[in-house]
Formats: sequence, structure tokens, C-alpha cells
Amino acid sequence: MHTPRRSPIQHLLEARGAELRAFGGSCFAVRVQSADVETRARESLGICDVSGLQKLGVKGPDAESWLHSLGIEIPARIFDSNSLPPGAVVVRLGANEFFLEDGMANTVVPKLIAKADSHRGELFRVVHEEATFLLVGARAHEVLAQTCGINFREVAARQVVFTRVAGVSCGILHDSTKVPRYRFWVDPSYAVYLWEMLVEICESLNGCVIGAGCLYSSVASI
Repeated sequence: MHTPRRSPIQHLLEARGAELRAFGGSCFAVRVQSADVETRARESLGICDVSGLQKLGVKGPDAESWLHSLGIEIPARIFDSNSLPPGAVVVRLGANEFFLEDGMANTVVPKLIAKADSHRGELFRVVHEEATFLLVGARAHEVLAQTCGINFREVAARQVVFTRVAGVSCGILHDSTKVPRYRFWVDPSYAVYLWEMLVEICESLNGCVIGAGCLYSSVASI
């Protein structure tokens, strides 16, 4: 029996009394506050850890045609992204390099890994172990304004920006949703520092830490 993967900030969530559950091979904080508090924070300002989502990088001359052969709709421009069912995302990092993050069920990436390992050609798998945080709500841009020099109001939806947030290099995806949602990818060695900085600012703006169940009904129902 495999031990669920832990987030690099899981101990911080445990210290807050988060309700933790294993899902898709990883451990997620399903709830941190009461349901009512988290629902309000989701609309106004909340931060959520989803580092357990599986990730995969592929690159090489065969990468684009290989993804196409598997039915993956990849973006045409560098640093653009596409959503993949169920809940996954693919980002073009270069002419021949792509990054994928699975949905909550973690059903896409494991299949791709198996196929990539058996592919005979110029395709190379890249290990990605970044922590993933979601900053959500109408006031999310205020957190970014305090930590980053880029005006994300001018960043197109589905575009990834690589920048520094509170002095830490990370990638940020402006998700295309009704309520603003920003997805942060950061090296796990800086995850604790960045998380604590973002949480401190969120709480100063009357936001709070929320669980994955507030954003993903599939997790809340298990």
C-alpha cells in the first residue's frame, strides 16, 4: 500500500487543524475553516494548497506530436495553457517543451508517464515537484499587488507568467473562472516561506486559508 504524497507545507496545515484526506494518491487539506467561512472566502479572498496534484514535463522533437497523438490539445503560443478534462492543465514552456498538472483525481498524468516511458523516439520526461497554491477571490489581485511587480489585471486568462513573488521565483497561471483564481507553482524548498507570506497578507485583507473541498466538489464528497 502506497503512502499518500505529502505537501511540503502539510505540517502548517496540520497545525491549523485541517481535515486531511488521501485522494488520487496524495494528501489534501479538504477543510480548514467552517463551510460557511470557506464559502465566503472563496468569493472574497482565500488561499488553498493543492500541491498533491501530479505533474509531468515532456520535451524534445517528438513532444508536440506525441501529445497530439494522445488527444492532448496543446496551446499554440509559449506560456499559454489549455484546460484538459477532468481538471488538468497543459502549458507550453517552449517550442518543444510542455508541462502538465493533473486534476484532483490524478488520472491523466500517470497514464502519460507510462506511455512516455515506453515511447521510442526523441521524447524526454522532465521531473516536476513544484508546490501548487491557489489564490482565489475578488481581492486576490490585492495580494499580488503587494508581492509582485506585475499588474495581473492586464495578464490574459490562461497565460502563465514567470516572475518573483515576495522575492521567490515562481510561475503564476491566471485561471479563466468567474471568480479570479491564480495558480502558483513554486520550488518546494521555498514553499513554506512563500505560503507563510501569502497567508499573512491574505489574513491582513480579511481572507483565510481554505480547503480543497471548497474548490473541488469531487474532494468534498469523498
